Amino acid sequence: MSFAGQEAERFMKSKAFIASYQGINRKTTYDTDEREYRSLDWALLPPPTTTAEREKVLKPLAETFAIIARKRGGLPEDKAVKGMLEIREDLYKSWLGQYLYFYMGPPRFRPLPVMLGIWEILDEDRDEQLKLLAGYNTVDLVEPPVLEDFHTEHLGTGIKVWCVQRQEKHRRKVVALLGYAFRNEELETDLHLKAMCPDLGWLQGAMPHIDEFVRAISIVPKQQKAS
Repeated sequence: MSFAGQEAERFMKSKAFIASYQGINRKTTYDTDEREYRSLDWALLPPPTTTAEREKVLKPLAETFAIIARKRGGLPEDKAVKGMLEIREDLYKSWLGQYLYFYMGPPRFRPLPVMLGIWEILDEDRDEQLKLLAGYNTVDLVEPPVLEDFHTEHLGTGIKVWCVQRQEKHRRKVVALLGYAFRNEELETDLHLKAMCPDLGWLQGAMPHIDEFVRAISIVPKQQKAS
């Protein structure tokens, strides 16, 4: 991943984006096996673009995903596209991670943001680092977080976290967090995937499909992905 160009320069002013860029593992990346999950449910809106030509592709790409979701019961295309582009602008600047997906399958068929990150190992204490990446240390919770092991064929055994946090500006409202984190010792890489949503029922309904997506992810050397 290389960051240059006007859009990337604008994003580089945010602390979270800088941290995401600095912490990325440059020797590895991730891959997904589309035979193992329903790719129709997922939309990747890429990181800040590096050229004017790539910037022109962003809106048509979002429109394509929005049309598919609308035909399945989702929002009108214009509302979905507007929401996706606004969320992309906000979350690439404020969430740790480098790849923003939108889950657009059942039960809502609306854009639900999910951030994926590929990291150099920063803390030799595996358990503590995975808890941090998955969101277990989230503060201001309304109930204790739920932590469980989560095993996949490709990533091995990591963790899965569910917690419910009070919203910062509206204290009577809450937001749910669903996070996953794994470590590949051989490739010296940590991976996390995280979603947040103020509609707890929506995120709970989407959880089995997000589980499925996580099970399709692999950590691979960059040269292997390129080949």
